[in-house]
Amino acid sequence: MTVGAISARTVWFVSMFGAVVLLVVAAWSAQDFPYRAAGTAYPGLGHAALYTVLRAVAMVAGSVTVGALVYSACCTAVGKHGRLGVDGYAGIRVVERASVVWVAAAVALIPVTAADVGGIAVSEMLRGGALGSLIDASEKPKAWMVVAALAAVVAVGSRFSLSWVVTVALAWIAAIGVVPPFVVGNAGEGPGHDYATGAALVLVVAMSVPIGLLWCVSAHLGRGGDDAVALVRRTRFIVVLCLSVAAICGVVLVAVLVPPSQVFVTGYGRLVLGAGLSALLVAVLVGRMGCGPKRDAVVCAVAGGAALVAMSALSGAGVGPAPAFADRQFTAHQVGLGFDIADPPSALRLLTFWRFDIVLGGAALVGIGMYVLGVLRLRRRGDAWSVWRTVSWVGGCVVLSMATSSGIGAYGYAMFSWHMVTHMALNMVVPVLLVLGAPATLLLRALPAAPRGALWGVREGVLALVHSRLAALLSHPVFSVTAFVVSLYGLYFTPAFESLIPYHWGHVFMNMHFLIVGYLYYWAIIGIDPGPRRLPHVGRLGVLFAVMPFHAFFGVSVMSMTTVIGERFYAKLQLPWGVDLLADQRVGGAIAWVAGEVPILIVVGALLTQWVAQDRRVAVRTDRKDDVYGDSDLDAYNAMLVELARTRGR
Repeated sequence: MTVGAISARTVWFVSMFGAVVLLVVAAWSAQDFPYRAAGTAYPGLGHAALYTVLRAVAMVAGSVTVGALVYSACCTAVGKHGRLGVDGYAGIRVVERASVVWVAAAVALIPVTAADVGGIAVSEMLRGGALGSLIDASEKPKAWMVVAALAAVVAVGSRFSLSWVVTVALAWIAAIGVVPPFVVGNAGEGPGHDYATGAALVLVVAMSVPIGLLWCVSAHLGRGGDDAVALVRRTRFIVVLCLSVAAICGVVLVAVLVPPSQVFVTGYGRLVLGAGLSALLVAVLVGRMGCGPKRDAVVCAVAGGAALVAMSALSGAGVGPAPAFADRQFTAHQVGLGFDIADPPSALRLLTFWRFDIVLGGAALVGIGMYVLGVLRLRRRGDAWSVWRTVSWVGGCVVLSMATSSGIGAYGYAMFSWHMVTHMALNMVVPVLLVLGAPATLLLRALPAAPRGALWGVREGVLALVHSRLAALLSHPVFSVTAFVVSLYGLYFTPAFESLIPYHWGHVFMNMHFLIVGYLYYWAIIGIDPGPRRLPHVGRLGVLFAVMPFHAFFGVSVMSMTTVIGERFYAKLQLPWGVDLLADQRVGGAIAWVAGEVPILIVVGALLTQWVAQDRRVAVRTDRKDDVYGDSDLDAYNAMLVELARTRGR
């Protein structure tokens, strides 16, 4: 092992020790204040320190897992048949170890978090048999159950595959796994929690990448791995991008949770400030990379240690209530929605009452910007790109933003009928427009191919994904139709909707689910982008019409119900203009029924247009072949006639 690697490892151990000391000191200095502010009993310093440190261990282990998967997928060479190389395997080894720690810490946090919610020590809770009731009473221990399950999937998957596509899939699963503890805490409570939840979702994923990535890059440089120059350049880009996104979301989160006067005088504010300063140090150090592998190995280690401290501080801040909640009384709307809503919906309110969705609204803006840049790049190169595809993509992003961030999305949180408008827009309208925009085709044409033997770029990654077995499974008509139909009935006719609707993260989850399922379904029918072999056009038309009865029956079933879906949540809101929940639900069912028919016209038109265009292309190819080689079919037919005439003339 090189001196640089030894120094790097020493830096990491010092950072871990410093983070633990910081959190223990924070728990000691806070004493019982977080528990008094939350209205629960103080279980003692031992439990408070255990909960704080164990929570940080879980979050850091999850972050190392995410970052190491990003390293293997984005910063190492990929061999034949999409297999990871030696450096990628080294990253997977880090994932194997970190994910085991992640699973163990998450499992341990289930009873520890339950006891913390109840304000009692773990031993006392177990003796009293209160574990089950405390888990049922709060979302926080349930969040760690979800984390443990997802971390276990990553731990098992990382041991049995070295495929690049599987690595990317595991990275997405791990990124989802680090989110739950943050969205069920301060970010999901009180006024403005719709903004705070969206910001926290993006922030925690962005902050999770640098720790494991810098750890793996430090080890890579220390052992003299391949292509150090390209690796440093790629690492700098990823870390700076993540920190920039995290900074924007962090400002939103602090604006909601920490009043300016409380930043320096409260433990919560000081931890958040420390996390911000540590992240700034990471950015400064990463910017100084490029001075040689040995030095860069140590710089990466120090930057990774600073990122570790930042994540630990963020985790510690989430233990107690945010300063913005101190000594405040909230309305039912602020608790349930994150904002007050006093007037009934109208055309003017729908256009002017905006609550920007940071996740999907932000994705819509980024999608428009990236697509337009791709089109401009083609135009500068002298290549043509269909105006209709551009209009379709931009229109889909605009509808996505309107459905989630305008008054439609805001009233969709409070009323079932407007929720169904959002659902239908995201499930039936937006995916059709996005699919017809052919984003993967544009990306493949706009981006250059990576040189042979170099690190894969975005273009190579997209090609590998669209031609993978995973894409074949997701776009298979059996899977896409089943997911489309089952998710519709499974959400509203089971307790799932009742469990998700009270939380903003539940709204985000449902909206993303609607969008993804709809995109996969319509990609299998009218997809322009390259991908696995699809059904013939007649089969696609059959798949389209096969779903229509299920959609119509769903709308009629909702209209005919005598019980209110999500009644417990909607009744608590007590909207001031007086809403008949059952009548509003019938309106939602009618919207689902009618909205299911409208996009069919667009899809059938697009499918028939593609069908005619394909027939024309086949005819042109056949004519061109006949001009060069002759009409082989006609020649064979004439030869057959000659042979028949000859044999009959004997």
